[in-house]
Amino acid sequence: MKTNSTLKCILFTLITIFSLSFTAVNAQCVAPAMVWKNAVLTSGTAGQPGAAYKFPSVTPGVDAMVYLQSLVGGATLTSIDDNTYGYSAAWQPVVKTPAVIGISTSYASFRIEFKDSATGANHTFPCFQLSFIDVDGDNVGVQEFVAAKNADSVTVSNTTLLGLTWLSGNLVQATGPILNFTGIDTSAWNTNINYRYSNTDKVLEVRIGSITALAFTPQDRFTSAFFQQITMGSSSLLPVKYASFDAVANDNKVTLKWITEDEVNNDHFEVERSFDGVNFTTIGLVLDGFANGNRKTYMFKDNAAELQTKTVVYYRLKQIDNNGKAVYTNKLVVRLQAKAGVTMQVSPNPFVQDLNMQFTATANGTAHINIISITGQKMVTKQASVSKGLNTLQVNGLTNLAPGMYTVQLIIDGVIISNQKIIKN
Repeated sequence: MKTNSTLKCILFTLITIFSLSFTAVNAQCVAPAMVWKNAVLTSGTAGQPGAAYKFPSVTPGVDAMVYLQSLVGGATLTSIDDNTYGYSAAWQPVVKTPAVIGISTSYASFRIEFKDSATGANHTFPCFQLSFIDVDGDNVGVQEFVAAKNADSVTVSNTTLLGLTWLSGNLVQATGPILNFTGIDTSAWNTNINYRYSNTDKVLEVRIGSITALAFTPQDRFTSAFFQQITMGSSSLLPVKYASFDAVANDNKVTLKWITEDEVNNDHFEVERSFDGVNFTTIGLVLDGFANGNRKTYMFKDNAAELQTKTVVYYRLKQIDNNGKAVYTNKLVVRLQAKAGVTMQVSPNPFVQDLNMQFTATANGTAHINIISITGQKMVTKQASVSKGLNTLQVNGLTNLAPGMYTVQLIIDGVIISNQKIIKN
């Protein structure tokens, strides 16, 4: 959707409700009509990461704080609230594409918190909804995308044009088409997405950004965040909410495991593989998993002969609902052959309370240590910066971990380097 020539509107809604039941909450949500005006910079430098802005009295007795957490991929924040177009009562930030022409992904990352106007204490809403409207493109080479973290549920239109991807950190991203939809119209359901939250005072991360093609015109992208209840016609719940998605390599064979927490109208999964991280092909179908309460555990083993000659392989899941719509997970990167200069030693094994991981790294980077159960559930995660050479990480306080066999997994800069079996006594 265009606003000012190259500008574009997205509607972003937060709503309150009055129920303690999770399922009943969503049915009874009634949004207050918030008024976002007169933003004040309270700390930091305007338009720069670390800047904090207050929107006073968005509802009686409640202020909204917006924190600019980061600017990624060359994005810049032109304005925290532009009211020259769109809705004067809406929050309308303007995020600019990179100035350098070329294929890229860029975005501004925000955190939103609600505060009591009198005391400054965080204000918890029993429920609210975050609705992005008209996520589209510029008809040439720009696609807008939005993402929100830790939503209880996500809904899109049955005729949606958005591509949905489940990113690490429980972020659900919606990417619009290159096609531009003119006007600011909350009934343009095929480019809308709703994120629902309950019993919280914040959204930990909201991303507003663009994916650019090889050729495009650098431009401001206009976002209209209108805080009131918007009903989406012909909507449907995102069919699956994931608890985990992991891969373990052994002798150049890969076992994929994933656990779902909620499923609505889920039909099946397709497992897709790539050797370049770009071009994926379907290598198998998984129709059902093993139920455990509200959760289901799924597994797929990739024993293809071509893995024997590869060093790195990429996987993702394509979830298909009963209506044929597809949603993709984030990509997993698995190193099949040991990375030169990287080894890991785990002690003690068996262990009772604490684990020590010692490994060498060929360069500075970021390491993740995951402890994964035999059902594929990620039980513990630790992140740390690593330096070239010998590194030691400790995972403490594992007394409450149930006795049994686990896999400890080392990931450096997104690549699975090592998996080792460990035993908890």
